[in-house]
Amino acid sequence: MDQTMNADLNQNSKTVITEINQKERDYLFDNIKGLLIFSVVVAHYFRASASFSVPTFGGVAYIISFSYIMQGFLFVSGYFSRNLVKCRQTAFKMFLFPYLLMMPIMYWIRYAIFGHAHFDITLPTMALWYLLTLFVYRFLLKDLVRIPYIMPISLVAAFAAGLVPSLDSTLSLGRTFSFLPFFLIGYYFKAEWIEKIRSLPKIIGWGTLGLLIGSCAYIAFTKAFPVTALYMKSSYASTHLSVSHGIMVRIVIYLMAMAWIFVFVSLTPKAKTFLSGIGLNTMPVYILHIIMRYAVKSMGGQFGQDVPSYLILIAAAVLSVWLFSRPPVAKCYDKTIDIIYEAVIGAPLKLIRKVLGTGKQS
Repeated sequence: MDQTMNADLNQNSKTVITEINQKERDYLFDNIKGLLIFSVVVAHYFRASASFSVPTFGGVAYIISFSYIMQGFLFVSGYFSRNLVKCRQTAFKMFLFPYLLMMPIMYWIRYAIFGHAHFDITLPTMALWYLLTLFVYRFLLKDLVRIPYIMPISLVAAFAAGLVPSLDSTLSLGRTFSFLPFFLIGYYFKAEWIEKIRSLPKIIGWGTLGLLIGSCAYIAFTKAFPVTALYMKSSYASTHLSVSHGIMVRIVIYLMAMAWIFVFVSLTPKAKTFLSGIGLNTMPVYILHIIMRYAVKSMGGQFGQDVPSYLILIAAAVLSVWLFSRPPVAKCYDKTIDIIYEAVIGAPLKLIRKVLGTGKQS
């Protein structure tokens, strides 16, 4: 009877703890990630149109999205990278292994869709650079945070990267240097700072949002700088900017990104919304939407800069985000990665350790 009572008490305790955790869960970052991943998908689909032009509605939406999407994701990733040991231990399986796996897969998909493709493991195909860059950040974070004044050093390195032509898309080196400050800002960002931002009058957040949208529209219609500068993947010269102009443009990009992060923290709800479930499963959306983007690009000539085309592409983005973020799809993606990882890396490592262990015992 005592065992039965203890079992019941344990079960009741687990239930209470679960209910408390559900009540206390803060959905702010899940909602932010949901917004970010939708922005990624819709921007990529707009850009896939053969008639894409910057001084259009689609161009404005594209510039708006690329002024915050990767900076936002890296900020959030940095914020949740406080466990330095775990970051290093899981970096390979979570980021580098999927990169190595998806690169040849995406090659064959491009070949099947377009009839031709190029493969170079050192040149990340569309969007996969993010996995490579996150691997570097998460693996090296334990060492980076030991460096005195790493935050200002990362800023200097980010601006200096634009001066070095060899820091380009190869191994995502250009982006890895250029986006590092946002990952570190997330890492050092304190929970109380978030509460302070959220306690400010919402009119400040809405006003900042309006200013940012207006600024992006101005950049699009005046062509203030090449849209490729937003990628920060190569040198200033490669984007046809002088050193002084390139540095000024990068300063503008950084300030806009920080303003966007302020807006998201200030205005995004903390309660559970339809975005919360999407935000929990952004990685399968990020990876799988690439395939759909190739399909959209293959039909790019059918989409113009008109309302029907925009509506179709937005609907396709909504469907992609919803479908790929569903728990069964996310679970299938994770399970597939786990199975392949175990077969290719896990099992051989266990065998090697067993052999080495046996050898030592003998």
